Amino acid sequence: MKHIKCLNKIIRFCLCLSLLCSSCAGDYLDTNPTNEVSPADLFKNEDYAAYAVNGLARLMKVNYYIHKLNNVPLNGEGSVKLVYADFQGADMYCPIYSYYKIFNGVALPLPDSGFGAYLWHYYYKIISNANAIISYVDPEASSRFKYIYAQALTYRAYCYLHLLQFYSPRWCDSQNGSADGVVLRLDVSSTGDCPFSSMLTCYEQIYKDLDNAISYYQASGITRAKDENHKVNVDAAYALYARTALTREDWGTAARYAALARANYPLMNTSEYYSGFNTPNQEWIWSIYDSKEETLGMAALAAYLAYNSIAYASAHPTCINKELYDKIPASDIRRDLFLDPSSYSEDDYDRTGGSNNGWAWSGTELDIETKAKYPDLSASAKVFAYMSFKFKCISQPTVMPFNLFRSSEMYLIEAEANCHLTPSKEAEARQLLKELVHDSGRDPEYTCTKSGQELLDEIKFYRRIELWGEGFSWFDYKRRKDTIVRNTFQNGGNYMNNAAITIRPEDINNWMWTIPAKEYEYNNAIKRQ
Repeated sequence: MKHIKCLNKIIRFCLCLSLLCSSCAGDYLDTNPTNEVSPADLFKNEDYAAYAVNGLARLMKVNYYIHKLNNVPLNGEGSVKLVYADFQGADMYCPIYSYYKIFNGVALPLPDSGFGAYLWHYYYKIISNANAIISYVDPEASSRFKYIYAQALTYRAYCYLHLLQFYSPRWCDSQNGSADGVVLRLDVSSTGDCPFSSMLTCYEQIYKDLDNAISYYQASGITRAKDENHKVNVDAAYALYARTALTREDWGTAARYAALARANYPLMNTSEYYSGFNTPNQEWIWSIYDSKEETLGMAALAAYLAYNSIAYASAHPTCINKELYDKIPASDIRRDLFLDPSSYSEDDYDRTGGSNNGWAWSGTELDIETKAKYPDLSASAKVFAYMSFKFKCISQPTVMPFNLFRSSEMYLIEAEANCHLTPSKEAEARQLLKELVHDSGRDPEYTCTKSGQELLDEIKFYRRIELWGEGFSWFDYKRRKDTIVRNTFQNGGNYMNNAAITIRPEDINNWMWTIPAKEYEYNNAIKRQ
């Protein structure tokens, strides 16, 4: 009973803010855990501190209800990946009309938008809880405290990178980092007025957090258990360092940390690649845990992304951009992750709903070959041309762990960074592509002799197909200042009419999400943009 009472205290502390109800302007900064025990005393106990840092992982997979979204739930990192990165990007088509504001960036410049408020409140909620651990845990007290402290620093760095990606300019447009970044809140007292820090200051803080985290991970002597991929560790810190440096265009740092991050994570083999991207394997560096006991039901990522889910995906499957699919070589196994419509005649597709519905197959059975590959596809599923078979849930209706970092991304980061370094590094970039694409078995016929811009374009292309559906499209297009082009079937693509638009880098507030109005109401140290 005593143990349960203690556990309840820390759970109240870590999860007291688990629902983003926007009840007051600063609710996401409220870190008072209990009036029974002081936080300083609470965090002298290693078990309490461990519960708290595990609570940060839990905050990344919780249903959040924003009243401005008519109680449509968003679910931590799952929604960030799918709704904000892929639906907003250039490579995923999904016939869900309610998300057109995200597809087209309509909500991006609106200070009262629930979509914009969600990102701000969600990431600062994790930051505020991480700050409590960082403020009260003494990393010098024990090896375990060092490890816990390092984990909290990694979570905070992860959140600040995402805030910068959403709410700040591209690094190339930041005047060497002098543009406004975000509000840096770094301890438990940072709950009142606080000005914007420059982008340079924000990125330097992320680097500082990761430097300290890596140092404490190493000093702790603790390694993550094999069945704890959902717990952040030193390799995740390396991977986050690489992704941050890539976003900052710090090419040497990006290449160095990408190599460190992938060192202990061999690329998955062909069999693992076809397994459904739903179980941590040798390539996964850090992931989000899921199980029957902890499923988010119809709000989960798998409800929209898993081809075998009996939830929304059965009627609204995610599909690859037809124009991207057409570029994938026939010898590449990644082409097989999507439904090739060439084996069906146009009469097999229901176009009664017009181009807004895409090519929905109206037959009663899949062809024998496809049915043999995917026997677990729901009998009630609506099958679309180019629909994805990359992801599947491990239990119905929506149980599916998903990765946050894997070594394929690190290969691509290192290769892209090498392209921006000296010309002598291009050979290393080509070798990295060879290892990722040819040697792994993804495409046994792959070769590359390209250089200069053609080599960089090659890396960009393989990022698009390797990381498809994993939450990268919008981020990559933004940082590179690339134009998003989505075409209807009539124009060679497969997007519904209300999402088939062109979005240039200078459009829609230069792709910066507007700071939510409630932050200005709460924080008098910043001026409305």
